[in-house]
Amino acid sequence: MLTRLLLFLSLATALSAQDGGQLFTLYCSACHGADGNGATGGAFPPLAGSPWLKGDGERATKIVLRGLEGPIQVLGNRYNLAMPPQSAVLADDQIAAILTHVRSSWGHAESPVTADQVTKIRAATADHPMPWTPEEILHLHPLPLEKTPLKNLTSQVFLGDWPQLPDLSKLKPESVEEEHSGILSIKQAPRKDHFAYLWQGDFEAPVEGQYYFLLDADDSARVYIDGKRLLEVRGIGAMDGTRKKSSKLKLTPGPHAIRIEFFEFMGNEGIALGWKGPKMNEWEWLSESHTSTGPQWPSIPIEPSVDRAVIYRNFINGASARGIGVGFPGGVNLAYSADHFAPELVWTGKFMDGGHHWTDRGVGYEAPAGEHVVEISNESALPAGAKFRGYQLDAAGNPTFAAQVGSATVLDAWRPAAIGQPALTRKLSVTGSGKAVKIVLSDILNAKATQSGDVSLNGQLFIHIEGAKASTTGEITALTLSPGQIATLTYRWNP
Repeated sequence: MLTRLLLFLSLATALSAQDGGQLFTLYCSACHGADGNGATGGAFPPLAGSPWLKGDGERATKIVLRGLEGPIQVLGNRYNLAMPPQSAVLADDQIAAILTHVRSSWGHAESPVTADQVTKIRAATADHPMPWTPEEILHLHPLPLEKTPLKNLTSQVFLGDWPQLPDLSKLKPESVEEEHSGILSIKQAPRKDHFAYLWQGDFEAPVEGQYYFLLDADDSARVYIDGKRLLEVRGIGAMDGTRKKSSKLKLTPGPHAIRIEFFEFMGNEGIALGWKGPKMNEWEWLSESHTSTGPQWPSIPIEPSVDRAVIYRNFINGASARGIGVGFPGGVNLAYSADHFAPELVWTGKFMDGGHHWTDRGVGYEAPAGEHVVEISNESALPAGAKFRGYQLDAAGNPTFAAQVGSATVLDAWRPAAIGQPALTRKLSVTGSGKAVKIVLSDILNAKATQSGDVSLNGQLFIHIEGAKASTTGEITALTLSPGQIATLTYRWNP
């Protein structure tokens, strides 16, 4: 008798699991795919490996009963497809069988969902006839926090009515906390608007190789690794994937100092920071919030020809609104500011990708497409009252920028340097009459003289100067030229 009872229970269990699979195929696979990876090539949210199925099952049960409507993030991808409620279509035991099936398939090992649990949740949510929004359901049932490579993380909160992300190193924090979860979170912000966060700690790189980082924010954010700025989302705007920035760098195994700054002006708020290491196919997240990881527009590379430079007149991340990008043959690039009469960025490799700005009149700032981006300055290089007078291109497309300072004209000519490694040549000259003109070379990088007499800017960029001598006061490195004087500068990157 006992043997027959055990056999009956075993068959009932197998039948229940089989029914769950059959019910899933009948009611769910058209959207979520028979393999749980999302139908039609992943156009629908996947269930395989999804953190939305983890936990006690109440989150998933509520979604199946009442539906879900609004943008969500699943495994690094953004979806905005309404899931209709199934409370009028499926009985409680059917919902329980389906959820038990998906919570034990495709890598999941979660506990079963019973019909009694579904019945109780159905009754408890009877006054919620409309589909849940992602914000509602995640407020009630937050997704489980995954272990991240952020170690020794602390957070500081600042309050103030700033128009943009301030210099947090000059402000006194309202509070300082240890963040043992290793997750960037702004849920505990003391107010909804006009605040900033600073997180500091270590990013523990598991292996040596190329690492990729992705940043999005509402409103602004910056990321530094090992003291060098890696990413920045500027200005005030939504965290909807249209302003996201990505970058890459090589890391050795072990801890690397990381600093993340965030600023909230008004309205919605959020920060998303993702990463991928060597041999990783999916993005992982260092923040509670996620952003879209897919391209928002087609890639349209902008590159110079073999013997002619190319100009890019659009918003470049890290340069002022009147930035002028120049891509030279040989893989050296420049972003010159007509607002500040100065080179603000230089970098190597690829020049720019026009997909963002050239698709549907895309707005916002686009980051340089190459590597070794060095931000040289962000303030005016010339005395007050200077006026930009345009630029001219030579036969090879190389620019000479002109600015008027009183009765004198400052000419700033740029060319690629042929010295066997990526380098730029800059010829500064002053014509006309009047007093000598002070020209700032950098206002944000620490300068040191090398044994060869060159100027080292934070060890990232080296400048060899002929025809004049640079002087340094704090972070201001400048040279002074009199009318008729010419200085030639060669910029090269630290190999």
